[in-house]
Amino acid sequence: MAGNNVYVQGSYIDIHDNEVVNLSVDKGEVHLDGNQHPEKEVGRGKIKELPAQLQTAKAEELMENLVDEGILTEDWQPNGLSGSERGLVARAVCDSLKIEDVWQVFGLLWNEKPETLRSYFNKALEQRKSLLFQEKLKNIIS
Repeated sequence: MAGNNVYVQGSYIDIHDNEVVNLSVDKGEVHLDGNQHPEKEVGRGKIKELPAQLQTAKAEELMENLVDEGILTEDWQPNGLSGSERGLVARAVCDSLKIEDVWQVFGLLWNEKPETLRSYFNKALEQRKSLLFQEKLKNIIS
């Protein structure tokens, strides 16, 4: 659909290039009927599927432990965590599961830019208050 223009002003939608497309707008998302892909509700947004690296029995067990401790929600989303804490969780989980592309995996899962997540982690390493949270993660994950 490259080259098509969609103009939205209030509830008005105008589509050009002589192509008929049915649109539905929900919370800022645009879905093109006929071009939809199966999606799974994960994260603050929708992603097509859970990252492959987290589709293992060990990953599921680890994530469920984090849910049981109140660090993650039932859909594996951060439960009231600061950015620094999110970075620490992502890194700890990936270290335990031997996942190398930490920021891409959790960026996808949590609908966050990988660079931002990595930046949060780096900031956490400079914060003294992160030590207690790191210790808590170590006890849960090990």
